[in-house]
Amino acid sequence: MISDEKLRANHQNAQKSTGPRTETGKAKASRNALTHGLTSTTKLLPDEDPEELATLTQGMLHDFNPLTTTETELVNQLIDFQWRLRRAGTFEAEVLSAENPDFKILNSASLIAARIKRQFSATLKEFQQLHKANQAQLEKDLAAAEAIVNADRICNRPSTLQAVGFDFTQAAVLRAISRRDALERANQVLRDYKSGRQPGGSEEKVAKSALAA
Repeated sequence: MISDEKLRANHQNAQKSTGPRTETGKAKASRNALTHGLTSTTKLLPDEDPEELATLTQGMLHDFNPLTTTETELVNQLIDFQWRLRRAGTFEAEVLSAENPDFKILNSASLIAARIKRQFSATLKEFQQLHKANQAQLEKDLAAAEAIVNADRICNRPSTLQAVGFDFTQAAVLRAISRRDALERANQVLRDYKSGRQPGGSEEKVAKSALAA
């Protein structure tokens, strides 16, 4: 246990400390603070642009298109890693532009950046595996929902989607059916063109077979 005398001495020394006073010392302290920023999970440092972070966030969410809450959390982690890698690039430029570059602290920051890249890669792999599985399940569920909607239409009855446990709305399923039918008609036109038949001549047949499916 620390003695009372030692505690008083520590308190007195802390009161005497006022931080770096020279410009060199202040610059080093600033670089140390930014190095710690590379390891911090705090999204923004005081001199960083929130709009730039918002743009990155919106872009990555759009690109990855997470399907579940868990996927969204993984994308948020990727956004954090990417933002900290940008921070590392800014830090490297500031160190190298100094009159006397501190290569020791630059090396430390490079090691941190390398670790962030590894974390990004591992999280990206985890996201891709989960997203692939969720996408396959979504497509399977949507195909089943399409069959139910088509049966409801043939029987001229109200939608039974929710009654059998689907979360899809009828409008969403109808849009999916419309996209699939449009793609099938387009593919049929291409097949007709390649075989020398009149393009579009089989569209009515395709539409009927799609509804029957």
